[in-house]
Amino acid sequence: MTTQKGYIMHAGEISNLAQAQSLGEFLLDQDCLFVSGNNCLLGHGIKHRFSIPIANTEYLVEELQSQMRVHQGESDNAIAFGVLPFCKHQNAQFIIPKTVARWDKSVFSQWLNAQVTETDAISNSLKAVNYLQDRTHFEQTVKDAKSLFNRDLLEKIVLSKQVDLEFSKPLNRKHVLNQLLQQSQSGYHFAFPTQSDAVLMGVSPELLLSKQDQTVISNPLAGSIPRDPCEKVEAQRRAVLFSSKKDRYEHAVVIKDMRQLLEPVCDNLTIPAEPDLLSTATMWHLSTVISGQLKDPETHILGLANQLHPTPALCGKPTKPAYQHILDLEGHDRGLFSGIIGWCDQHGNGEWVVVIRCGELKERVARLFAGAGIVAASDPKSEWLETEAKLKTMLNALSVQQAYSSFNK
Repeated sequence: MTTQKGYIMHAGEISNLAQAQSLGEFLLDQDCLFVSGNNCLLGHGIKHRFSIPIANTEYLVEELQSQMRVHQGESDNAIAFGVLPFCKHQNAQFIIPKTVARWDKSVFSQWLNAQVTETDAISNSLKAVNYLQDRTHFEQTVKDAKSLFNRDLLEKIVLSKQVDLEFSKPLNRKHVLNQLLQQSQSGYHFAFPTQSDAVLMGVSPELLLSKQDQTVISNPLAGSIPRDPCEKVEAQRRAVLFSSKKDRYEHAVVIKDMRQLLEPVCDNLTIPAEPDLLSTATMWHLSTVISGQLKDPETHILGLANQLHPTPALCGKPTKPAYQHILDLEGHDRGLFSGIIGWCDQHGNGEWVVVIRCGELKERVARLFAGAGIVAASDPKSEWLETEAKLKTMLNALSVQQAYSSFNK
């Protein structure tokens, strides 16, 4: 069985609704979810929750393996779910579930949909929209970032914004996840109960890294344009994106960096000469699928993923100065946004995607995130509009796209 970008999952999956219904309810404050292609990995319950600093990759991997041995033994089904923050000075969060089930995605979607009642689907009232960075602030930050390209030899920097949506009634987070599954057929769906009593959920289009034995696959994205319901406009936008010098340059910066990081650890690294176009429910992206064979089959996926993270697609290039400028310019803590989320097994295999097109949902507040890659040719107004388009994935899942737009008039 093969996932979206080629990762092979073993073990029997839950393949019919009768099997699924015997497992009871999906509890978002206790269960972890990771969906890749037609495969769904579900961790039921929290057997053990822990955190590990990510600044030292060797320690991160050793401590994770130690925790898995202590709390899971030698089980063939041993899985740990985790999420790493953007900031290297913060801690990763991990959950070892009580049980793990592998599902067919369509069956999981049916099972979850059956748990959402008509009452759940009634639109919640959006009370307030609070930008942590409003349009004026964000566009000025883009201008400030552009001034760095001449001084600091930066090639790219990624800037983000956060917006808090306040609701009149408690959010039905299961309904939001169900909407994400129904509205976004592609991508990597995820849900993770965080230590802050929120549920991080979303559907990422971008695979940082998958590993099965010696085979590794990555699918970096950089360069974007919003989709349009008109077929003629869609075709025009695809052509504009593919031929855009600004977007092609932004993408090339990312691919160059990924090549430099992966070539020393891989044999037979395959990188296409030109990007493809990848679509989500709301955006088109320039996309390149990279694959290779690890020189050392014992390489742990989390060790390699943490060395790759954050990539220029989420941070900038060169990484270190871009990272420092982000901390100075943004004026807010990204937290888990533009981190990585995924899972790994006791053999060091697994799959990790970047934390984008997502939100952190608490009782009555949803914090949404969006970012844009800035290069010397970037236009501040266009970058703001790109971030607004990227919010649509979660706005649609929350059923508040129209209400949100009215707040911004």
